[in-house]
Amino acid sequence: MKEEEKLWKDELDALLGKLVDDGLTVADKARLNEILQTEPGAREFYHEYLDLHGALEERLGVPNFSPLNAVIDPETKEESKPTPIPFGGWGWAVAAAVAIGLFIQFSGQQPEAKPELPIAQITKLSGPLLWTGNGGQVNRNLQAGSKLFGGTIEGMAPDAWFELEFNDGSQVVIAGNSMLTISDLGQKELRLREGSFSANVMPQPKGKPMLVRTRSALFEVMGTRFSVDAELSSSTLTVNEGKVRATRLSDGSTVEVTARHRVVAALDCELIPEEMPDSVTLWQSHLENGRKRNYGEWMPAHGAEPPHLKTVPLTLSAKDDRKQRTIHTLSMPVSQGDHPPVVLQPETKIRVRGKIASNHRIWFGMTLRRENGDFAGRFQTILPAEEFKSGEPFEVVLNLSDYHLDPSLAQWAESLPKAPYDLIVQNVWCHTLWDPAGLQVSEIELMIPTEE
Repeated sequence: MKEEEKLWKDELDALLGKLVDDGLTVADKARLNEILQTEPGAREFYHEYLDLHGALEERLGVPNFSPLNAVIDPETKEESKPTPIPFGGWGWAVAAAVAIGLFIQFSGQQPEAKPELPIAQITKLSGPLLWTGNGGQVNRNLQAGSKLFGGTIEGMAPDAWFELEFNDGSQVVIAGNSMLTISDLGQKELRLREGSFSANVMPQPKGKPMLVRTRSALFEVMGTRFSVDAELSSSTLTVNEGKVRATRLSDGSTVEVTARHRVVAALDCELIPEEMPDSVTLWQSHLENGRKRNYGEWMPAHGAEPPHLKTVPLTLSAKDDRKQRTIHTLSMPVSQGDHPPVVLQPETKIRVRGKIASNHRIWFGMTLRRENGDFAGRFQTILPAEEFKSGEPFEVVLNLSDYHLDPSLAQWAESLPKAPYDLIVQNVWCHTLWDPAGLQVSEIELMIPTEE
């Protein structure tokens, strides 16, 4: 490693240590942005560091590594106490990552047998989705009415939507970029790797609750309406009806969450249910906080240019587009995790700031849900290319009345709201179609103008 590279990596490592522990000062933030912008490889280093930190927060609290030590080093005694691992530098990260991988390898469960009968069927779907069955077969051409065995459904873009129904009538819905695995070998089990889903679960057999697993929590459901939002090192459970038992995997803490309450399972907060917060009508993006759950290529601030998201390409399947053309899209989460729900009012306006390399039509949209967590559609509006100048910043203010139901949902229109009013915003998104136009967005704001 060259001396110059070692210097910026050491400094970046120290800044990131402050970021995940105590936070950064204004001067530290400025220096972090400068390194991310000027040093090749710094952004990859940044993302790998934060991703690994989150994963280790989750994993290191779960297993007892003393039996594993005996596998790695036969001379290690079971009663030996593990050596504390300091936070900082890459040596600890590599060692911990290797230990985690070995632990998973030695403690993993045996593969389950494939059920002989389908466990669910698709009832509604739209947008780019990918289904991987138990046999490893990948299917991009899903259809309503298709029977499903156990497998994994993945929403490949912000406009993905998928609804399935188990044989007992329990319903599960994902929307946007999410990955959910389902199985039912006498007991339903769902594994949410990332993103979010909502469910309406019928009463389950005694002693066999539906099990919902994330990286950081286990939720036991007997029969209720709820939603789960999973991030790298935390999970948020929201219960609309009934009650759900929540267990934090890092320490085994357990709590029951009742209707109109939610709980966050994470290492940095107490596992205590709280009443659902009141909804709000205002929201603003904060891209200075990093990529987090945003979908797109995140870029730090540089000079006069603020941090922003750039669109990423998504090539459609032949089912969705015969020519298999490409959408260039980005999105930002709004009412997810432990944030209060953001509800649209008739007077709501949407302000978007950004830049586009070549003038092009832009689609502006929102994915919405009802108060009980049910999918409420995608609503969008389109501005013509004449509204934008190539290579120059733009600011548009959109009226909610200009938004209409996404035409791709036309066959489900009877069961979806006709207008976006009084609904909860799950995420906001922008895209251009077919040609790369170099669209980037630095801020999106939901606001209600006040009379002067």
